[in-house]
Amino acid sequence: MRMMDLGALRIVQLHDGYGAIDGNRVFYPATQDEWGEGTGADPTGFMLNAYQPLLINEAGLHTLVDTGFGQTNPGRRRDMQDDLRSLGLAREDIRRVIITHAHGDHIGGNTLLVDGKYLPAYPNAEYVVQQSEIASLQEEGGPVWQQRFAPLQSSGQLHVVDGEVSLTQAITLWPIAGHTAGQQAVCLQSEGAQAIFVGDLGLSIKSFARPDWGPSWAWSREADQANRRRIAEWAIETGALVMLYHEPRTPWFRIRRATAGNGDYCTIPE
Repeated sequence: MRMMDLGALRIVQLHDGYGAIDGNRVFYPATQDEWGEGTGADPTGFMLNAYQPLLINEAGLHTLVDTGFGQTNPGRRRDMQDDLRSLGLAREDIRRVIITHAHGDHIGGNTLLVDGKYLPAYPNAEYVVQQSEIASLQEEGGPVWQQRFAPLQSSGQLHVVDGEVSLTQAITLWPIAGHTAGQQAVCLQSEGAQAIFVGDLGLSIKSFARPDWGPSWAWSREADQANRRRIAEWAIETGALVMLYHEPRTPWFRIRRATAGNGDYCTIPE
């Protein structure tokens, strides 16, 4: 776990395991000769990939950002529930869940399969997701909706928002479509300090050094690139801390303008 105080907020990055991912797809259309340095990638282009939801404690109210794999992918070697237990927290203590986007490694833990029925994994929490993400899932009508979101709707726990929304004085949601139709970032501010958790807007710290390199599977590569650059510019202007879900080594960093030929921006790990 990593943890810090951001003003009056206590922020903890949980670990839900590790896997491998093809850097040639992460940094498309760059070649490994261009993106490989410092990533630890093997000769085939695969590199370490972490799964790291965020926990926010705001005056005793616990907000979870993304739910990890849940009961899926048992080979991932870590389970975020172990981290929650080490913090003295049970599922019932989580009062809000924010979903950045509806990919399986971010929403597999939304629900639990109990006696053949999918139930909300956090029974006292509202689950907050963008309308555009829900609309895309409902249009598909597949197992992601049926297993991970429909049970939340049935229990009255699904909270659908549309666009930029402030949940509290400290937590604001920003639409950052591109990776998916309705991805959202979580902007945090307290006592003059700012941070932003960007979901899969960047899968690596290097994603923000070269924002035109991005996932080949993005819903809209153009929107993904544009939002990555927009958030980078905002982070430079405000000095905000940027936090990533998948970066295994340096998931928290700040951004500065590049002064040499090493990319569009410089990323400075915290």
